[in-house]
Amino acid sequence: VSSMCSLASRLIAPTLALRARASHAARAARSTARAGGRSFLVVRAHEVKADSAVSMENLDPEIVAFREHQSTAAKLSFADECRTLVDLGRYGVISTFSREHGGEYPAGSIVGFASDDKGRPIFALSSMSGHTGDLKANGKCSLTVTAPGFTGAADARVTITGTVAPITDAADQKAAREAYLAKHPDAFWVDFGDFSWHRMDGILGARLVGGFARAGGVSGTEYAAGATDPVAGFSAPIASHMNADHVDSLIAMVGHYVGLTVEDAAIASLDAIGMNMKVTRGGESFKIRLPFTEPARDRKAVKEVLVGMTKAAAKAAAEGKKEAEEK
Repeated sequence: VSSMCSLASRLIAPTLALRARASHAARAARSTARAGGRSFLVVRAHEVKADSAVSMENLDPEIVAFREHQSTAAKLSFADECRTLVDLGRYGVISTFSREHGGEYPAGSIVGFASDDKGRPIFALSSMSGHTGDLKANGKCSLTVTAPGFTGAADARVTITGTVAPITDAADQKAAREAYLAKHPDAFWVDFGDFSWHRMDGILGARLVGGFARAGGVSGTEYAAGATDPVAGFSAPIASHMNADHVDSLIAMVGHYVGLTVEDAAIASLDAIGMNMKVTRGGESFKIRLPFTEPARDRKAVKEVLVGMTKAAAKAAAEGKKEAEEK
């Protein structure tokens, strides 16, 4: 905090422009995200060019308005987004305390998993795998799951921390098998003799990096209370259709609802309350949040909302063009 205050004090200058820059920089350095009644300090310290659309020093009125819009744009809660990422995931990186290094250093392994109705990851683990032996010695671990189509730092990922242990109850083993095969229908090997069912219980919490200058965490209790988004599961085909056939409409929607002039726009993902989009402005590509005009919890509702937003944006664009021509 003291270093941020020092930065703010160095930015303060007698001119109005520099005061404005200092105010924006201070807000960027100290912003509080809230989820489930808990506050998280989100520090944004990346260095970007002053004229970048994502720079807090860019005082272009359109960019300032854009930042204000994004600061209040409706998003999934941290807990819901964590639960959704885990529910959509099929593979992740499990980090265990490696026996090869005295159990003092972590080792990562890519594992398949499914999750139950409480968001607890379920694993079919072979006794021949190194991470299975690690977990037998020390069940404390973490699982990192990335968003579908993950390509880099701009995309969402979540890490959940807890303890993995064998599932001993016969009914729970059956439920675990059903859940796993529903996610991995070709995993015939789960019935091999060296495989057994495990589950992460006692989840301590989840750490989310949302990919939109958005990061935070939730406790295990908050994670369990979260809900899987009903739209995220069929986000990909909708996004693919819109990106292939309706780019002009997406550009118009960004202009109308976000107030940002862009050359290109594409949907990265959708949920029940809005869209995560990748846009290009002045040759610079970045991601933005575009909330729906109203929540949509199934395919039909999503289509209706998108059609309505498309029509409203097209009408606004036509009216703006007419006004410009009459001047």
